[in-house]
Amino acid sequence: MGDYMYYLNELVQSQIEIDKSIFISFIEPIHSLSDMDVILKRIKKEYPKATHYCTAYVFENSQGSNDDGEPSKTAGVPILEILNHHQLTNCFAVVVRYFGGIKLGAGGLIRAYAKATKEALNDAKLSKKVTKTIYEVVFTYEKIAKIDQLFESLITDKVYLEDCIYELSFEDDFSLLETHEYLFKKIQKKGTKEVLVPWK
Repeated sequence: MGDYMYYLNELVQSQIEIDKSIFISFIEPIHSLSDMDVILKRIKKEYPKATHYCTAYVFENSQGSNDDGEPSKTAGVPILEILNHHQLTNCFAVVVRYFGGIKLGAGGLIRAYAKATKEALNDAKLSKKVTKTIYEVVFTYEKIAKIDQLFESLITDKVYLEDCIYELSFEDDFSLLETHEYLFKKIQKKGTKEVLVPWK
């Protein structure tokens, strides 16, 4: 997955059963740490009388987990490890457990909470944050068709005045611009910006 951090586009959830215990997983994007209380209250209301509501989160430079009464480090930590393994950020995971009467033991619990979290992520749609470098290019009207064809996926804005002014956005490879700089009357670097782009 590389060095990127990945962002969930929307809530994902799943349900598994292990030795008569039901594990219901929810992972959703958050925009602030205060979102977690709202999400947990909603899930507790939707799934009342569960035995445990175990949680983990990753948000910007902080992360944490809560075992909610399960033996120490058998629930929240494995949930968090799955989030980290998938290089997710700005998300909150809750795994609801309805105890089925059979004790799973520490190892069994760790595997169960990890599996429940993994299952929810199977169909997750993710985005990655990339740094784009923005260039403004100026050229004459007779070159529109050629430039539209060459730079089609990189054009983020078009202005038509005495000349054509396009904004081009590059991730890390500027070779196309360097190879065709002869087409432009003027090329000006406008800075960088971080954007979310679909990953899968």
